[in-house]
Amino acid sequence: MRIGIFDSGIGGLSTLLACLRYLPDAHYLFYGDSAHAPYGDQSPAQVRQWTEAAYAWFIAAGVDAVVLACNTATSAAVAPLRERADVPIIGIEPAIKKALEDHPQSEILLLATAVTVNGVKLQELLGRLEGGPERVRPLACSGLAEIVETQDAQWRERASRYLQAQVRPARTADIGAVVLGCTHYCWIDDLIHDTLGGDITVVDGNDGVARQLCRRLGVPIGTDTAPPLPCHARISLYFTADNDVKSHLARRLLAASGVRMDLQPDSPL
Repeated sequence: MRIGIFDSGIGGLSTLLACLRYLPDAHYLFYGDSAHAPYGDQSPAQVRQWTEAAYAWFIAAGVDAVVLACNTATSAAVAPLRERADVPIIGIEPAIKKALEDHPQSEILLLATAVTVNGVKLQELLGRLEGGPERVRPLACSGLAEIVETQDAQWRERASRYLQAQVRPARTADIGAVVLGCTHYCWIDDLIHDTLGGDITVVDGNDGVARQLCRRLGVPIGTDTAPPLPCHARISLYFTADNDVKSHLARRLLAASGVRMDLQPDSPL
């Protein structure tokens, strides 16, 4: 089984890890559009064009399903892609429903890109959820994904300064949870937790995406708790710019999470 995982950069590796827990024997093709990353402040039309190009690449590679591990790409492109899709397409959306249900007496802070915050898809999601428009406070974090994407020597320090300056002021006593609306932010969930206070819950949507992938492929989940990560995985990496550098970085991030890649060609095409 081949599964395509798409993101503008390295953020979607967090989604890949979630999928690995449930489908450890699949061959994963990770496509990072580093030539155009990050997507957060791009126009929806441009994001859709780039996402459609990635989808075509996956189809040529013979995947059985495509996961859009990018909230911005999901917001801009998942609906038109599904209209002509040859394989299941699983998008990712902020885990607002879980946050609302787990914190019925609290307000929810949503951290996301500008495209996600301003997109119709988010407004539709909030409208479907009881209390969504009233209790969820979206905050556009322009520039934060770029910091995470660099992964240079000082990136965590810069991310921490950004959070203190741009996110900490949004923290009020009635906020009980923060939802991560960008997969890049999953790599700094500890910094976000520390910035907003020890009593706050940080929620992301990666586990839900992995479970939905299993459902669409007809694979039994069989557990309410996410299984452990495998020690080894079949993963092919492809980035549209700086492929060698980004691939090395991706291997390092996966290894830091306890997953080592079995030798696969970095591009299956």
